[in-house]
Amino acid sequence: MTIGRPRTVSDEQVLAGAARVIARVGPARLTLAEVGREVGLSAATVLQRFGSKRGVLLAVARHGADALPLQVAAAQDASAPTAALIDVLAGIAGGIRSSEEFANHLAFLLLELADPQFQQISSDYTVAVERAIADVLAAGQAAGELISDDLGRLPRAIHAAYNGALLTWGLAGDGSPAEQVRDQLTLLLGPYLQPTRPAQPGPSS
Repeated sequence: MTIGRPRTVSDEQVLAGAARVIARVGPARLTLAEVGREVGLSAATVLQRFGSKRGVLLAVARHGADALPLQVAAAQDASAPTAALIDVLAGIAGGIRSSEEFANHLAFLLLELADPQFQQISSDYTVAVERAIADVLAAGQAAGELISDDLGRLPRAIHAAYNGALLTWGLAGDGSPAEQVRDQLTLLLGPYLQPTRPAQPGPSS
């Protein structure tokens, strides 16, 4: 029985490398050779694993659509889930390091909107991330962090505010992506949060 050599570079590492290449040069200029150089593989090996450049791009889209909702969902385990949600989304936005990189992310988004296969991945992602946000808000309610019971439309509003903050940052260039996301989500969620109670003075001695 012949046992194949173990992969020294996992598919997940290849996809992470491909995502970095997309951020650097955009989806149109991505090549299998560039992805291979990024992760230390030949273009032929990348081709063997993913079938084509399109296969790489689809796999990157699926990987992000699976991973990001899990990052969001982790906030529900925090002692203050809604505050943790803001931290998580600001942290994701903080991965964007320049306006050029953001433009390349937008080019990938436009590809997803124009192609039925990519569009299905985006649709599934939207459902998953908004479900994760809803779960975090439910945890915030259970923790007494939120004062409103009417949260049904808030997951979509949070998702829209996140994306809108990034787009506005790209247009205006003010601050950083993380700061813009944090500011807009804090403004949106402020009316839903329990007011912070001032510290009570201790007994006089």
